[in-house]
Amino acid sequence: MINIESASLPHLCGAFFIILLYSTILSNSYSGLGLMGGVLAFATPLVTLSFLITTPEAWIMPLGDLHHGFPYLSGAGRVVLKDTLMLAGAVMKIADSARAIVKQRY
Repeated sequence: MINIESASLPHLCGAFFIILLYSTILSNSYSGLGLMGGVLAFATPLVTLSFLITTPEAWIMPLGDLHHGFPYLSGAGRVVLKDTLMLAGAVMKIADSARAIVKQRY
């Protein structure tokens, strides 16, 4: 059994992503588990994408060049932007799992 007080945040995040992985893998057999995993996978990038709004280092700072601020992203901003692909994949997984649940019930 894991002692949560001694577990660090990276370990808890890693365990969370492993749960998402298995819920996605098992979604073909268990549609409800796939739906839950899709919703959690949709919520996770929303937190990360909020860094684009709250972190000033995500945008190119005005250093005398004309190209700075919105919509010009720095390296850190570009890394966060990859989460939009996770959002798209999660929406597809939610739709697929919901369709399978409706198909099973009716």
